[in-house]
Formats: sequence, structure tokens, C-alpha cells
Amino acid sequence: MDDRRPAPAPPPPDPPAGYAIRPITDPSTLRRCEALQAAVWGMGADEIVPLAQLVAAISAGGQVLGAFHEDGELVGFAYAFPGRRADGPLWYSHMLGVLPAHQSAGLGACLKWAQREAAIDAGVERIVWTYDPLQARNARFNFDRLGVVASRYYVDYYGPMTDAINRGLPSDRFEVDWWLRSPRVLARLSGGAPPAPRAEDLPWALAAAAPEGDAGAWAMEPAAPDLSRSDARLLVAIPPDLGCLKAERPQTALRWREATRGVFRHYFARGYAATAVIRAAGAPGPRIAYVVDAQGGTP
Repeated sequence: MDDRRPAPAPPPPDPPAGYAIRPITDPSTLRRCEALQAAVWGMGADEIVPLAQLVAAISAGGQVLGAFHEDGELVGFAYAFPGRRADGPLWYSHMLGVLPAHQSAGLGACLKWAQREAAIDAGVERIVWTYDPLQARNARFNFDRLGVVASRYYVDYYGPMTDAINRGLPSDRFEVDWWLRSPRVLARLSGGAPPAPRAEDLPWALAAAAPEGDAGAWAMEPAAPDLSRSDARLLVAIPPDLGCLKAERPQTALRWREATRGVFRHYFARGYAATAVIRAAGAPGPRIAYVVDAQGGTP
């Protein structure tokens, strides 16, 4: 069965009260996206995607979506441009950001669902994007809320990065596939999802070890990877709070980068794909882990 077969596209959810989502095309509002990037990511002037590039992407068939507060403030945006791979056309979603004061409103999901509808209207069935696989919050958003799958891992994708969020580690990235009409994605759009597997039922390809002393779960170390597994599903742990770990124990953060890099590259090369993110009970606190599936990246 081909899970990428066309299916009816439900409308995107309405934004929360007091907000609106709409495309941005005029230069003056696109210019505001430059300031938004600096506020969200702490980027310097040489790292910001400039107005001219946003205009060019829109002209080429891409889109910039804005999230606006009722007072007219631009509080979030999503930026995608068209591309093509060997298996067909796609949109590459390069940026999605919401100001910290508005991140609890659910605007990130609203922007993505509006982006999905626009891509389908443009005849596109897949959106791809990258993110740091050690960022637990982003991982849960991408897999739990949106229904992505990931089977490609890139080492130091952007080279050294100096913005406030990314500095301090090699810029390794997952590239995720968002198959816009797949049952996995439609289930999330309708507010449901299949039950997550239980951690106690699955073996660990990479587990977390308790930290020395009385430090909290954020300080857990990666255990020795197990690259010998051939189970249908495996678990790969990640740190629950990468930002705290980088600030307090940067060498531990680097060990997580190196350990997860080896595990994901090994199992992805064998046809596995990351298909879910779960919370597992443990001491000194809950653990966050990817479910890596031998069935690969079937939507």
C-alpha cells in the first residue's frame, strides 16, 4: 500500500484568538522578518536571510507566511522555497520562528498547517526541513504535532554557527520528510495520532546514564552505543534540555553529539528511520528518546 496516495486535505486549524496567519508579499513587511530572525535566534546581521532573498523565493513559487498579533505586530513567520529531488518536486521550509513571548500560543503549528495547505494548492506533496536532532522540544513538535519521518543525517550541515541557539556544537542536522497527504500527517491534523510505543518494550541503541552527583536529568551522559541491534524498533536517547547542558556542561553536550551522530548514521544506513519521539520514565528524571524503525521512512 502506498501511504503517499492523495487524500482529502482538511483545512488548517484556525489561529488562536487575537492572532492571524496570512502570506507576506510586500517588501515593508518582509523587512520586518529580518528583525524577527534576530529576535528569535539571536542572529547577527551576516546570518539573517535578507529581504532580497525572501522576495526572490516568493517570485520563484515559494512562500513567506506571517503570524500577526491583533495589534499588528509580526510575531512569527515561516519561509519556504520550491525545490526538486530525484523523486519529484518539494518545498524546502528553511525557517520557522515565533517570538518567545508568543510561543505558548500554538502559532508554530498554525504556521506549519497553513504552509501545508499552500504547498498542496501549489501541487506539492512533500515539505522537507532540517533541525538539530538534539533539540528535544523541536523533536517532539516535529514528530508528535506534525507527523514527520527522518532518515537522513547530515554532519556539521552549516559549518560553525554563531547565533545564540546554535553556537557551541557542530551543526549536525536531521532532514525530515513531511508527506502532506499521508495517514500519519492527516491523523495529526485531525488531532489524533497512533499510541506511542512503550519504552520498556523496546531495546536501546543509545541509552542515557545517570550523571555523577546530585545533578538533574539535564546532566545525564550518553551510555555506550549499541550498533549490533537488528530489532524492528530501537530507542535512541537525547538530552532533555540541550540548552542547559551546553551552558553548564559543554563537554557532555559534545559527547551527546558524537554518540547520537554515530548511532543515527549507522542505523539510517541500514534502512532505519526515526518515526516517533517518546518520554521514558527513569532516574533522576524522564528521558527523551527517538523511536527508530526498521520499516524505514514510510509515511
